[in-house]
Amino acid sequence: MEHERDAEGGPSRRGLLAAVGATSTALAGCTDLLSNDDDLADSGPWPALESGEVLSDFQDLEEWTARTGAVSAAPEEALTGSQAAVLESEGETAEMSAEFSDGFDLSELELSDSLDLEGWDVSLAVKPESATRIRVEFVAPSQEERLTSVRLIPDGFDGWFRLDCGYQQKPAEEPDLSEVTRIDVVAEGPDGGPTRLVVDDLRRTESADNGAAILAFYGGHDSHYDVAAELLEERGWTAAVPVPPERIGENGRMTREQLRDLGDRGWDVCPLPEPSTLLPEQSADGQRQVLEDARATLEGEGLDDGARHLFVPDEGFDAETYRIAREVYDAAFVSNSGTTGVPPTEMHAIPYIWGPALHTGVRRHVNLADQYDLLTVIRVPRLVDDDAAEVGVDENRMSIDDFGLLLEHIDHRGLDVVTPSDLVDGTFERDREEPAEPERPDGVVFEEGRSHAFDGSGAGETSSFDLEEGLLVATVSGDASEIAVDLVRDEGVDIDETLARTDGTDGESVSVVDGGAYRLEVAADGAWAIELTQPAVHSDDLEDLPVEASGSGSAFVGPLWTDGDVRVVATHDGDGPFVVDGHGADGHREVLVNRSDEFSNSRSYKAGGPVWLDVEGVGNWTLSITDP
Repeated sequence: MEHERDAEGGPSRRGLLAAVGATSTALAGCTDLLSNDDDLADSGPWPALESGEVLSDFQDLEEWTARTGAVSAAPEEALTGSQAAVLESEGETAEMSAEFSDGFDLSELELSDSLDLEGWDVSLAVKPESATRIRVEFVAPSQEERLTSVRLIPDGFDGWFRLDCGYQQKPAEEPDLSEVTRIDVVAEGPDGGPTRLVVDDLRRTESADNGAAILAFYGGHDSHYDVAAELLEERGWTAAVPVPPERIGENGRMTREQLRDLGDRGWDVCPLPEPSTLLPEQSADGQRQVLEDARATLEGEGLDDGARHLFVPDEGFDAETYRIAREVYDAAFVSNSGTTGVPPTEMHAIPYIWGPALHTGVRRHVNLADQYDLLTVIRVPRLVDDDAAEVGVDENRMSIDDFGLLLEHIDHRGLDVVTPSDLVDGTFERDREEPAEPERPDGVVFEEGRSHAFDGSGAGETSSFDLEEGLLVATVSGDASEIAVDLVRDEGVDIDETLARTDGTDGESVSVVDGGAYRLEVAADGAWAIELTQPAVHSDDLEDLPVEASGSGSAFVGPLWTDGDVRVVATHDGDGPFVVDGHGADGHREVLVNRSDEFSNSRSYKAGGPVWLDVEGVGNWTLSITDP
């Protein structure tokens, strides 16, 4: 096993010292680390102590103000310089802040009015001695314009690790990271308290040129090979397959030959051990045996690249697991919803998000990864060919339809799809062309296409029909209490697009389609009629922003002309589904809202060129579409 590479997959500590103009405080911290925490020193260089710029070394605690609880010096805990800081309270919350408008001096940076974090990632060494959750907030420049990083602490974890402050939460107003006026660090303890968090070495490192995503196909199921691999192959993407080594080839799971085939295609097949006794309940020797055996098994199958990267089993991560993982593996992924840097400064506690939560977190994480050049790791369970509405978000499966939407969203947002080996080996950068500024068309956008009409009663499927490339408008009517219409291609993997959904009232829906053969799948409890038209679209039809629209039930807004990203503020007063999709003349589709009941919030939309917004709602709705 190679130990001369640091946690970012770069050169050894000696090489970094020669290559990086680190501050004297950071260099001193490397020596302090060896003396203050022998366990960490034994398991390799402490992440990020030799890269980036120090924002606060916590040597002067007057820079920090306790908002809840107290802040005090902790010389015996120092990772850098002569002391760390302890944030603690007798209650369930402890909070401290650094106000730049008060003349906060960030090490050598000499900033007083605000901090510029545009193009930077921030990380912080933390030791959660009594904490269940840590929040780091970046006020930019006001409380209404802030970004928040949230990290859940695994039960029983009380050791040091480095927290990469990827963003998970953003309010309605758009933050400006070039004008950060305050940083808040908030620790949440167990019920009733007390709360205690040790912190050190707050620093920034330059962010990547582009956001990235890792798709992790948990368990190595047949559907991952038969469906997912085909869809990723079409895009030239590779992924990770975390597998329990002892369950390879079980019924419904990939065989050794299939896993080796994916490995030959550039996928990472990674260890996901499933010990009969949870790792934190085992001795240090027992944990080491499990983790070493899992790696050795995959290496024995010729899957050396992926074998370097551990996916920690659920409920299986404490300070001892972390220490051993740093010695045995090049990277480790831990259950925790969040984004992180590309690559993370902390390579052995990389968080991931639950893929089936496509409409309640995943799309937001993808958007934030795109906007702030971050990494999101998405856990994808077994894929099933069931209606997405019938697959609960808490079930250990994901519909093929939702998986198709996820791939479309990642593709449209322009994230680099990478593997764990790409992070460790520094091969995550991709050659890409800068997107061209959209040119407003002059003349025809879409030619008139075909028209079709269908009717029936109850659930059914239409015969095959042809469409031209262009706009498709569906007008749905009937006496059913609900009518759902899916548009299905006759060729390729069976991924359906929900074309229309009504609550028994007449409605219109819109989509942009490729030419080819299609059919409709209809779910209804009564009679229905569907008219499909492909109207011509001319440049004179394009409406400029800002645009205000309102309606009830199913309808669409557009065509609109957009120069690039737009902001959509949507409201809905109904008690049923509310879905807003963006469709571009270039063929992109982005799901902006997919919620139920009342809704009032804003969404960013990566538009550009002529677009339409399709609305499926039960009740009254409004849209306000503006430039960011």
